[in-house]
Amino acid sequence: MDLACGVDIIEIDRVRKAIDKDQGRFLDKVFTTEEIKYCSKALSAKYQHFAARFAAKEAVSKALGLGLVGGVKLIEIEVVNDKKGKPYIILHDSTKKIAEAMGIKSMSLSLSHCKEYAVANVVCFVNLEEGIEE
Repeated sequence: MDLACGVDIIEIDRVRKAIDKDQGRFLDKVFTTEEIKYCSKALSAKYQHFAARFAAKEAVSKALGLGLVGGVKLIEIEVVNDKKGKPYIILHDSTKKIAEAMGIKSMSLSLSHCKEYAVANVVCFVNLEEGIEE
């Protein structure tokens, strides 16, 4: 097993402006229906939750080593919470196939936010025997 990691930090106000500016188009391009429901419930902290999830999606794309130009789509990276509230990643469609081809077995996610910033850290556990070595 090997590890791959990605981290991202974003200004919450930048996400707020993107959401408020385009009347939902940004939300629909970046977030799943479940993510939108979860974040919108937070009321006064909804922008922090959206920003943390945006940072998580960016961190996943960095951990995959492709950024957003190698076929990874933000909408295909979903952040959900388990029963205890711990966030985790579910990959969908082509992004899931990319991760599988790389030999990624699982991902660990940590999110945090304060008044001005949100940050996400992702660690991927890679089986190099199955994945693509470069």
